[in-house]
Amino acid sequence: MQAAELKIHVVKEIAELSDEQFMQVYDDLIRLLHPPVRTPRFGSAKGLVTFMADDFDAPLDDFKEYMP
Repeated sequence: MQAAELKIHVVKEIAELSDEQFMQVYDDLIRLLHPPVRTPRFGSAKGLVTFMADDFDAPLDDFKEYMP
């Protein structure tokens, strides 16, 4: 089956669906194309930062003109 014939076949099949069936197919496609995003869990990065410089909290020289 050529690509154009396949597209015509799919359009005909979609046209024959009821509204509820169409919404179900649409929802399934959305779920396939956009899977749910996992939310990060508190403490999931614990232990990843193993070194921090002693002057980490020191003011940066680049921002001296903005500080009082």
